[in-house]
Formats: sequence, structure tokens, C-alpha cells
Amino acid sequence: MASDKYDLSTVKGRLLTYLKENRIPQTEFCKRLGVAPTYIGVIRKSIPAEKINRIATLYPDLNREWLLYGEGEMYSKEANDPKKLLQEAGYLVPLLPVTAFAGNITAWSQSINASECEKVISPVQGVDFAIRISGDSMEPDFHDGSIILIKKIDDKAFIPWGHPMIVDSSNGVFFKDVYPSSKGKKYIEAKSINQKYPPLEIPLDCVYGLYRVVTMLNTFSSY
Repeated sequence: MASDKYDLSTVKGRLLTYLKENRIPQTEFCKRLGVAPTYIGVIRKSIPAEKINRIATLYPDLNREWLLYGEGEMYSKEANDPKKLLQEAGYLVPLLPVTAFAGNITAWSQSINASECEKVISPVQGVDFAIRISGDSMEPDFHDGSIILIKKIDDKAFIPWGHPMIVDSSNGVFFKDVYPSSKGKKYIEAKSINQKYPPLEIPLDCVYGLYRVVTMLNTFSSY
């Protein structure tokens, strides 16, 4: 058993246990997390909040409380039990009737009453919208047809570079990792995880809004 090998009293031990049980190579985990291959080896007491948020996005079945504090079970019941979510949390968010490269969020939110559209159950508060991923540009981290929960950021304050975001633009909705552009401050560079897709240079004056990914749903209920 994995628990016989790793010290479950530590964050590192619990993380390694989860990876082994799910047959996830440490090198693959580190690559998806965007850290050096040696990252797990240098974990001491805990993991920074931004890394925890990224792990929660990549592995929504992993119980955050168990990983950080050893409380509860390894797997999050909420990730696979929509009825329990509704009973215990009950956060309903609109599922946008737009997909990547079609329509835009701003136009939709101005023309349609959110109370009239389909809803999904969110395990967390503060989510603005849910949106279904279209295509394989963000494989292997995000799969075609999956639903992500998103929240608009104040891009005038700062942009969390290197994170997956929904870019709401005049040319449609894009789901990409966002980076500073070599063209200067008036652009952003939007990159796909799937390397067969070239990066996009998007003028900021064509961007209506940037939405960070709060989490991803593997299963969901709609209303």
C-alpha cells in the first residue's frame, strides 16, 4: 500500500500517496503544476496557496483538507456527488451558452437574464460563471467537454501571469494560459497547453475581461 511507504503525517507524504495511488508520475505532476521536476523533493512543511489552487484545478478529486491537514479522506466527496453539493453548499452558477471561439461573455451577460439560463452546482462561493471547454487546445490538463468555474479578475490591478484563464474578447472566448507579450504592455500572449497550437498575441483593447479558473467539474447537475 502507498500509505506504508510515505509518511501521511506530512503534506509531502500525502501528496506522494495520492500520486502513487492514481499512477501519476512525479515528473508529469510537476510539469502540469509548472514547477521544477525536483519540486516535491524540496517540500518542507506546506505548499504555497497559489500552488494549492493550481493543484485543486488540475486534480479536483483530491481533498484539499486532507492534503494540507490530513483531515478526512483522500478523495473529495463533493467532486463526485452533485446532490451532496447542493445540500451542503448549494451554490448555483449560470452555465454560459458560449464555447471557445463562439460568442462572448460580455454580450451574453448584457442581453440575457442569468436567472433564465441553465445552472450548475459550484462547490465554492464567489464564482461568476461556468463554461464548457471546447476542443483539445488545453489537453492534457483540461479535456474537451469539461466544465470549468470562472471568476472575473481586475486586470487593471494585476494579471496572474502563467495561469489558465478565459479571455473574453471581441473575436470570441478563448481558454488559454496567459503571459506577458513580447509586443509590449498593450498585448497579452495566450498559449495553449497542447503544443500543436501556436500562441496568440491579443491586443488588450480587444479584451472585454479576463476570468481565472476557480475549479473544474468532472460531473455536475444542471437546473
